[in-house]
Amino acid sequence: MRRRLGVAGVALALVLTAGGCNARNDARGRGDAPVGNYDDTAAEVINFPDQFANVSHKCDGHGHRVYSTTRQAPPVVVDDPSCPGTAPAR
Repeated sequence: MRRRLGVAGVALALVLTAGGCNARNDARGRGDAPVGNYDDTAAEVINFPDQFANVSHKCDGHGHRVYSTTRQAPPVVVDDPSCPGTAPAR
């Protein structure tokens, strides 16, 4: 019985510690950013013959086309009048 109580105490301490870390990081600005809307629709993929330097692209809904090659490389964002959300020309 004593052993079970000790295990339960350790488990409770871990849960409280893990929960406290998340709130601490949010208050200090290092938690996850809030998400309003997200677009998880499929992107178009350009496959090269060797399947190595593939490129995916899609519109972001704000008049930009986003190109991505790998998780390590930053995406490239360009203005694209064919993407929805483009501001009218002046």
